[in-house]
Amino acid sequence: MNAVYLLRDGSVYSPADPFASAMLTNGEKVEWVGSDAGATSIADDSMKQTGLDGLLVTPGFVAGGVRVDSTAHLQELGEQLVAQGYVAATVFAPLNLVPDFSASELALRIFPYAIIEHSEDVSPESLTAAYGVYCDPLQENAGELVNLAIDAGVKVSLATSNTRQVDAALEIIRAVDAHSPLRRLRAGFRLDGVSVVTDEQLAVCEKLNLSLGFNSSLEDSKNSLVRSITAGISTFIGSDPEGTSRRWGWQLVSDAIHRADASHNISARAAFNAMTRGNWRALGFAEPTQGQLVPGGNADFAVWEAPALMVQTADDRVAAWSTDPRARTPMLPELDGIVFPRCHVTVVRGQEVFAL
Repeated sequence: MNAVYLLRDGSVYSPADPFASAMLTNGEKVEWVGSDAGATSIADDSMKQTGLDGLLVTPGFVAGGVRVDSTAHLQELGEQLVAQGYVAATVFAPLNLVPDFSASELALRIFPYAIIEHSEDVSPESLTAAYGVYCDPLQENAGELVNLAIDAGVKVSLATSNTRQVDAALEIIRAVDAHSPLRRLRAGFRLDGVSVVTDEQLAVCEKLNLSLGFNSSLEDSKNSLVRSITAGISTFIGSDPEGTSRRWGWQLVSDAIHRADASHNISARAAFNAMTRGNWRALGFAEPTQGQLVPGGNADFAVWEAPALMVQTADDRVAAWSTDPRARTPMLPELDGIVFPRCHVTVVRGQEVFAL
């Protein structure tokens, strides 16, 4: 029998109710979000009730992509991430480590992409434990490796830290699409480690329905990040296939909304979506409820202590909060780049995996 939890007297970040202060979970799913008055009306003895005392509940973060070279590193990373409100992570690892990673019992969900190098002898059988493969599109056998991965039924990530790699990746993907659009869809193509992209490349990404992952050094992306989001491309942040990011969670959100050039800023909502829903979409989870706290959605969330909530826009000259309740925009923590929200609890699939 599923455990039923009723959280109340806080703030719940949900498109289902921008003013939600309570949430009901049933096992792995969110069953209801609403007001404290609504919570009182449905409360009964079958529920475990928890007072939030003004804390904020949001969907959990998803790590866009981290290079991991040992099981000890993976264990350490998992502990670090859940303490910062992460519920899942894409990891890039040497092929020989992927079976151990897939079998690991971590608190958060792990999606391992096997790093495929030039000289490796890869077969469909060797990819059984992998969620996907990651390779350099400029390497000689990249097209062959991509088709092998598609035949094996795993996803494909391509290294795209420079414009030459982006061009090569798009050429490979266009070739797959020309052969069979269905194969392109099954591949779940994602471009990882992106820094700068041209308008022409963005147009191709949009046409091919690709996910574009920007690395954590957002200043290097200039205005590419804001152009990608404005173009409606599935965009995610924190894609670091060649290393481990030193910027996590709200720090990375803050980086996206406080750029050196203010014209490169994106809103807090866009940045948060890129680190939650955007990362889920990059993994191939297309369900509209994924990465959102709505009835029927997964109970993957974090509880935060934040000094103030507001709607931070991309333009600092515009009012940073909504004073009109008709705007119905849910609020996120105020981020000044100095003080960040503190995670009190992280829940994955309805199970508490971290508590302060």
